[in-house]
Amino acid sequence: MSDLATREDFVRRLSAAIRAGELYAPNHPLVTKSIDNLMAVTTQNLAKSDSAVVGFLGNDVVVNEVRLGKLTAQLVGFVRDMHERDIEKITFNRGVTRDELQILVELMRDRTAAVPITDRLASKGIRRIAIGKLMLDADDGEHAGIVVARKVYKSAVETAETLWDQAKAGDKPDPTAARKIIDSLAKVVTQDRTSLMALTALKQYDNYTFTHMVNVSVLAMSQARALNLDGPLLREFGFAALMHDIGKVNTPIEVLNKPGTLSKEEFEVMKRHVIDGAHILRKTPEMPALAPIVAFEHHLKQDLSGYPENIGHRSLNLCTMVVSIADVFDALRSKRTYREGLATDRIRAIMEERDNPAFNQKLLKRFVNIMGLYPIGTLVTLNTDEVGVITAEHPSDPFRPQVKIILNSRGERLEDPFLANTWERDSRGDYPRAVVEPVDPDSVRIDPLTLL
Repeated sequence: MSDLATREDFVRRLSAAIRAGELYAPNHPLVTKSIDNLMAVTTQNLAKSDSAVVGFLGNDVVVNEVRLGKLTAQLVGFVRDMHERDIEKITFNRGVTRDELQILVELMRDRTAAVPITDRLASKGIRRIAIGKLMLDADDGEHAGIVVARKVYKSAVETAETLWDQAKAGDKPDPTAARKIIDSLAKVVTQDRTSLMALTALKQYDNYTFTHMVNVSVLAMSQARALNLDGPLLREFGFAALMHDIGKVNTPIEVLNKPGTLSKEEFEVMKRHVIDGAHILRKTPEMPALAPIVAFEHHLKQDLSGYPENIGHRSLNLCTMVVSIADVFDALRSKRTYREGLATDRIRAIMEERDNPAFNQKLLKRFVNIMGLYPIGTLVTLNTDEVGVITAEHPSDPFRPQVKIILNSRGERLEDPFLANTWERDSRGDYPRAVVEPVDPDSVRIDPLTLL
C-alpha cells in the first residue's frame, strides 16, 4: 500500500470508529472491531514518525502535511462533523494504546458536554492523543526563530509590566492585553519552544518581577504542551501562570526585595499575596477561571503544608501543580540584586530532594526531561577550557550535549565558531570534550542567543 493510500485508510478507519461509537454501545462488536482496525492503521502510520496528525482545513483532509485527494462521501461527512465540533486537528503520538483510542471514541459520543474534549481527554489521563487547532503562519510572514522569539518575549515583558502597574494603581489588569500576548507566546511555544526557553534563562535582575511573570508562563505552557494540551486550554494555562503573583502588588517593596531571611512578621505579610491575587483576579471581568485558582493555590504544596493555611481538604488543580514547578525553578535560577542564580544541576538537586512535599513527582520528572541538564542556550565551560553555548541535547545522555565553541582555551574569541558533539569519541575511545559547568554570560560579555 502506498503512503497516500495508508494515510487515506487511516482517516477512513478513524471516521468509521467515531461513527460506530456514536451508533452503538461501547461493547458492541462493531465498535470493538472498528477500534481494532483503527489501532492497526495508527500503528502503521506511526512506524516512521513520532506522531500522526490528521488536520481538517476547509473541505480538505491533511495527514502529516499531505493533502488527500478527492474525498468519498463518508469522509466529506467526517470533515463536516469535525468542523461542527470545532476540531481542526487530531494528533496521535507514538506509543498510543488501544485503550486510549477507545476512550477517544467514547468521549466523541457526547456532543453536548459542557467541558471541552481536550479537558475530558486530560482528565482521563490521555497523553498520546491531542485535539486542537491548526497553527497558521503569522500574517507578517515571519517564521518562528530566535529573532521572532526575542521580539515576542520583549513584548510580553512590557505587557506584564503594564498589567502589574494597573493592578498596583488599584485598577483591574487588562485581560485583553494579557490574552493577546499569551496567544503570541503560545504560538512560539508550539512552533519553536527551544528559542523561547533559551530566552527565559537570560533575564537580568533589574526587571525580575516582569520577566519572572513571563518566564513562569512560558515554562508552564512548555509543560502543558509536553502533556499534549493545546488550543484554548494551553492559553488558559499560560494566562494563569502569567498572573500567579499579581497579589504581590500589595506587598511592601522592602519585604519583596529583602536580601536576608524574612522575619516571622514579614513572612506573614508575604503570604497574603496569594489571597490578594485571587481577590484581584476574581474581580476582573473576562479573567479565565483558572487564574484566581492558581494565584490562590500556587504555594500550597502537594500535601497542603504550604500557605494559605487551614483551608481544609482539596485537590490541587493540574495548572497549579505545573505553575508551582515553573515558579520555583525560575526563582532559583534568577540572578537578583542580593544573590546569584543557581546552576540547573543544583536546582534539580533541590527540587528533586527525597519526599519533597512541594511538587507532584510525576510532573516534576517530566519537567526535568523538558529542561535537560544543560538547557539549550546555556553558556558552558568544557574540560578543554574552551567556552561554548549549548545548541542541542543528546536524546539519551543529558551530560553530553552539542556545543558551539566560541572561545578557545586561551579565552580568545573564535572568528569561526564550530559545533562539537561531546558524545563523540576519539580514535582511542575517549571523550575529548566534556561540559564542566555553566558560565554567567555577563562575566564573559557574551549573549548566547546571538550564537544559536
